[in-house]
Amino acid sequence: MNLKSSSENRARPKGLMLRLYQTFSPALVGLTNQLAPFSAKLATGVQGRRGLMQRLADMAPEVRGGVWFHVTSVGEYEQARPIIDAIKTLPDPPPVMVTHFSPSGYDFALKNPCGDVHEYLPFDHPDHMNRLVKLWQPRLLVFVKFDCWPNQVLAAVRHQVPVVLLAGSLQPKSSRLHPVAKGLFREIFNHFASIGVCTPDDARRFVHGLGVSCPVSVTGDTRVEQVILRYEAARDGATATELKNLGGRLLILGSTWPPDEKLWLPILPELLKEFPDLKVVLTPHEPLPQRLASLEKRLGSDKIVHTRLSQFLVAGADAHQQTRIILVDSIGALAEIYRSGHLAYVGGSFTTGVHNTMEPAVASMPVMFGPRIQNAEEAGLLVSREAGFVLSTPDEAFAQVRRLLSDEKLLAETGHKAREVVLDQRGATERSLHTIEPYLE
Repeated sequence: MNLKSSSENRARPKGLMLRLYQTFSPALVGLTNQLAPFSAKLATGVQGRRGLMQRLADMAPEVRGGVWFHVTSVGEYEQARPIIDAIKTLPDPPPVMVTHFSPSGYDFALKNPCGDVHEYLPFDHPDHMNRLVKLWQPRLLVFVKFDCWPNQVLAAVRHQVPVVLLAGSLQPKSSRLHPVAKGLFREIFNHFASIGVCTPDDARRFVHGLGVSCPVSVTGDTRVEQVILRYEAARDGATATELKNLGGRLLILGSTWPPDEKLWLPILPELLKEFPDLKVVLTPHEPLPQRLASLEKRLGSDKIVHTRLSQFLVAGADAHQQTRIILVDSIGALAEIYRSGHLAYVGGSFTTGVHNTMEPAVASMPVMFGPRIQNAEEAGLLVSREAGFVLSTPDEAFAQVRRLLSDEKLLAETGHKAREVVLDQRGATERSLHTIEPYLE
């Protein structure tokens, strides 16, 4: 699917909303610095940007003429990585610079680098963005998913740097489609040379909902390749192997927040009683000591035999045949844990939005989640193909697990459908690279 405008991408006169943004953006940057003491995350971002412009200037000679990726946080970086890796395989690859907005995304990238340079993005001040584009002189600016900053875009266009969006997403209830914001974002995206999006529905919302006139095409979600690679890499992992050695069937509760746990904790005793072969792996999104202690207290009051994953791995499955719940007390193991499961619930959808549903889906598991899934196209696809299920109450959760575990054929068929949702999206990296290749020459 390729939805294109007949008009060419070029610098256009700025509309009222964009002029207002440019006028007030220096004050907004100043306000960000003033608010930093009241937010730990914001304070970390402000601290990380101290001396940033000098660092960006110092690295300019080695990156000049390269490809500049900007990503918001960890999820967007994961979408960018397959494309960056593909660029690196070209016969004469240009330098790749990756800027990050959030501290968590920046820290993750430093531990898992793929670009030649990883740095914070300056806050969106027009002077800073103009200076950065002059210093780096990139041949291409690539945004991933949706995070684009107006002054950054305008600085690139002013210096004749093509701007592209890849793995783009525009949800039905996005604030960008609000009447007040719509004009601003339409104007910003109309400065892009090309927009590549995840799904045909995203394409329609960009073209008909937002009203952009630059070329829009469906390139797919590049996270798919990352998800498949992680799944294959976990094949012989010690965690997955030991969990499988428990025998029976595993319900994986992944990336849970307290509201997710309120959905499951009331029904776990009855579920475990009804299905004697069932084990549960409970993976809090933030396994902080106080959260783990609170969960252990609740499980103990329900007289459920439980242990922490770290203890389970030391003793092994044979020593834990009576254990019914394994509480994950570390981060980074969830992709491997999913490989051992039979049925999954993904958390986050009672708070900010559902976490990664593709990881359990590629492991051939039916996937359950709460009501807030608008942030994830793949969750909607799972629901539409009857491989994903929205839960709002403990009773609904109990009924759905009972329905699937009571019918082995249904469980297997539903898991197969879930895996196909992921595999159908393969090739996104190749299509994305094809989109930007004309700007890499």
